[in-house]
Parts: sequence; structure tokens; C-alpha cells
Amino acid sequence: MIVNPKSLLLEINELYETGVARGHTTGWSNLDEYFTVKHGEFTVVTGMPSHGKSEWLDALCVNLAIHHNYRICMFSPENHPLEMHAKKIIEKFVHKPFFGQRKMSQDEMFEGIEKMNQHFAFIKPKETEFTPMHIINEALPWLEQSTVQPRALVIDPWNEMDHYRPAGLSETEYISRVLTELRRAAREFKTHLFLVAHPMKLGKGPDGNYPVPRPYDISGSAHWFNKADNCIAIWRDVMNNPQLTQVHIQKVRFNSTGHPGVAELLYDYNQASYIYEQEFYRSKT
Repeated sequence: MIVNPKSLLLEINELYETGVARGHTTGWSNLDEYFTVKHGEFTVVTGMPSHGKSEWLDALCVNLAIHHNYRICMFSPENHPLEMHAKKIIEKFVHKPFFGQRKMSQDEMFEGIEKMNQHFAFIKPKETEFTPMHIINEALPWLEQSTVQPRALVIDPWNEMDHYRPAGLSETEYISRVLTELRRAAREFKTHLFLVAHPMKLGKGPDGNYPVPRPYDISGSAHWFNKADNCIAIWRDVMNNPQLTQVHIQKVRFNSTGHPGVAELLYDYNQASYIYEQEFYRSKT
């Protein structure tokens, strides 16, 4: 379809007068400097195993639900059974652990379930095939039930989906095609898509830590960097300070969303979630 630029006059003039608004807050003021969440964008999240990719993404989604009334659909087969994933979400709503001496009360648990039910739904993996587009088609009807709430879809991770690469199509070509389809769906349905992808095996440095992975370290293709609107790596100093998590914003396509940089968060076991380091130490004094 050919579009005459003059037909965009109203939109262009509104852009000139009002500018482009920043995205929604992540819930961490220091991270908002580098990254905010905007509808219709596609974010790739990577990180070494056990560095907290899924845990951080769960916390981000709860923050989006609390601060901005998000409707969030999650496909996360590595977090099965579903009740264990639900437990993690409830902990982040209640700010208390599920087990242990400081565990939440049963009333608090029911309150957390009610809050989760207002904002979250899970896609249960099937025994049959579950391709990327199957997940999109499963998620969209539920996401579109509300025209008021902003929307997000989490696919965690890429390698747990079923991938059927057509004959004659290279892995690089296949990844490019699928990521293009996912990005197009996010934009068309004004849904923020978070896709977790594991990096290739990296060697440890002299200090015993893995390096911070980059999108080019994700197995299969440089298109992970090229196709994504935003690229984020989660990294922990597991040898010296495992409670500290660094959120590396490695690519941001649009200035209104943010810009590359690093924000540090601390995992507070008493709240079963992440908090800004200064807020953590302030709570101890």
C-alpha cells in the first residue's frame, strides 16, 4: 500500500508539537534511565544459566502490572510445573517468600493469587508442536480481551519452542524470518514482546566469572541483535557478590525508550525480588 506523506500531516504535526513519550517505568528508578517499556517493541533478554534471566523478567512483569495495569501472557516451560511459576509471581506481588520463617500468610497468598489473576495468564505447553506462531496465536485472544490494559507477551526461552526449518533454509535465514514475524506481530497488536534466548557456552575469566554475553553470542545468528528493538543481558558476580545483579542494556533502537548502559539491582531474599541498591541499604538503616 502506497502512503502519501501528506496524508500523515496530522500525525506528523502531533509528533512535532508533543514529541515522543518515554515508555513505562520498569519499577526501578536507576534502570529507567536506560530502559523503559513501550508497546509494540521487541526485546531480547539473554544471560548465562542461573544468572537470573527469568527471575528478573518475572519481577519486571509484576512491576508493569502494579504500576501500569499490564495484561501479561507467559510461555515459560522451563518454569514448570505452573504452580511453581505462579509461586514466584505471587512472592513478587506480596513481597514475602512462600516458604521459611518469614513466609507469607495464607491470606496474603490468596491476595497475591487474586492480583496475579487480574494481570497474568500462562500458556501451558502441549505434547503437540508449539512453534513461535502457535504461541502468538494462543496468546493474542487473551491479550486482546482488554482494550484498556497495555499488553506484554513473554516467551522464555527460544530453545523450548518447536522449530521446523524448511528444507533449503539455513539456520540464519530461519532465525531472521521468525524474528521478523515476531517483531511484526508485536507491532501490529501493540504488545511488548520479551523473548529469552540462551547464549552459546562462554569460557570463564581469570576471576572465575563468565563474561557478560552479548546478542552476538546467542547461538544461530547475528539477527538477534539486528532484529530486536532492545537487547538486555542479565549478569551476576557469582564469585564475589552473587546477590548483585547487573542489567546490561546493550541496544535500544529508539531514543524515547532509553539508551545503552548498566543498572545494578540487589536481590532481596526477604522480599523475593529485586530492588535498587540504594533503596536496599536505606531499608537497613
